[in-house]
Order: sequence, then C-alpha cells, then structure tokens
Amino acid sequence: MKNQYFGDRSDFFKYDLVLTLIEKIDNLKCFTYIPMLTQDDGSGDGGLINYDGSSRRDLDDFLKNCIRKSNRNIKNLYSFMSNYKNMEYHPYKDDEYFSHAGRKQYFDCVDSSILNRAVILIDPDNGFEVKSMRSGNGHKYLRYSELSILYDRMDSESLIMVYQHIPMFLPRIKREDYFAKIGKKICRCMTAREPLCLSDNRVAFFIMAKTDDLLNKTWKVINDYVKENKYYIGTSGFNPN
Repeated sequence: MKNQYFGDRSDFFKYDLVLTLIEKIDNLKCFTYIPMLTQDDGSGDGGLINYDGSSRRDLDDFLKNCIRKSNRNIKNLYSFMSNYKNMEYHPYKDDEYFSHAGRKQYFDCVDSSILNRAVILIDPDNGFEVKSMRSGNGHKYLRYSELSILYDRMDSESLIMVYQHIPMFLPRIKREDYFAKIGKKICRCMTAREPLCLSDNRVAFFIMAKTDDLLNKTWKVINDYVKENKYYIGTSGFNPN
C-alpha cells in the first residue's frame, strides 16, 4: 500500500468489503490492517478517484474529502473507523515503511491480540510473491510463508484477506486460471482450506478462514455483495457446502 493510493477506487472496495464482512458475520469484532506501507513513487497510480461510492456514502464522503484536501494518508482511517462503535480498529505500523530487508521483524512483531475475532487485511502493493521478486522490488510483495505464519496465529473466528493486483495483461492464462493458480499455492504452503476470491477485474482479494462454517458464512455474504456491486467471485477452487 502507498499513501498515494489512499481513497482511490480499489481503496473504497477494500474498506467497504471489510466493513460488510464485520457487519454481516457474527463474532467478527475487529478490523486489523497490515498495510505493508511503501513510499510514494511519483507515478500516476491511485488516480481512479471518480467512482460511485453510494453503496456506503459515509466512507465515500470521507475518502473523497481526504483527496480534496490533498491529505491522502492511511493514518486518517483511524478517525473514520473509530466511528463504528461496535468494531475495534487495529492499524499495524501505518506510519512506518515496509522494507524487504526488515520483513521478518515486521511480521514477527504483529501482536497476537489483534488476530482474534478479526478481519485481517494484508495489503501489499502488488500482491503475492512472483518469480521476479528480488531485494529491489521485494517490498511490493507478500510471501506465502508470511501469510501462513499469520494464518496459524489467528484464532478460528477470524478471517484473513490479501490484496492482489491483477496484471493488465495475463500472458497465455485466463483470469479464472490465474486465481486458481494462486489459490493452489496458498493451499500448498499452509494448512488452509481453499480460499475465496473476490474481484472487480482490476484487483482481487483472497479470503481464508480456519473452519468450514466460517468460510461458508463468508461465501454467503460475498455472494450477496457480488450481486449488489456487480463484482466477480473468482474461481480459486472453493466450493460451498
């Protein structure tokens, strides 16, 4: 995540989705945000700000007000999320830059207390690690092993959700196959059930739970969410009971 993205179309999507899951699923009481914050790069990324946020007007107004005031910073989320009285908001290192060299310490220091009854959003710039990941670009990616560690530490009443940017051009592979490939990698590296995948064809979110009951409840919420927002449930291999 970069602050220059704050408030754009994908940001509205991710925060609206998190809030919907917490509102609709019993026992989810916390939003734990692990942003993997990186420095702005001067590019035009984050420019999609003229979106329809009428499905959650308070969030839309808040994000667009931050943009109008040239105050695009994820630390601003605290004031907004604190208005949700039945939810705790736990931002993790939202004012410190994530680095490839310091990644082990970064993930090791996540306190277990914020991994309970929570929607845990991990928000790398690009998504999961790729073959071209190196020390120079490693800060943009989440390793599957890092996801596995947090998954093992969270309680059975929590969901963990990972942001994935979808490349504009996917050489020789369909989007459905792309999602399924990532889903299989997730399952190979950790003792997880098949993840859910939700996409607007620009970005995707992979969502994991420890129990079939919670995963099925999540699928029902997401299925309704897709119908309301015209998003897409990606084929990651998950089949609801």
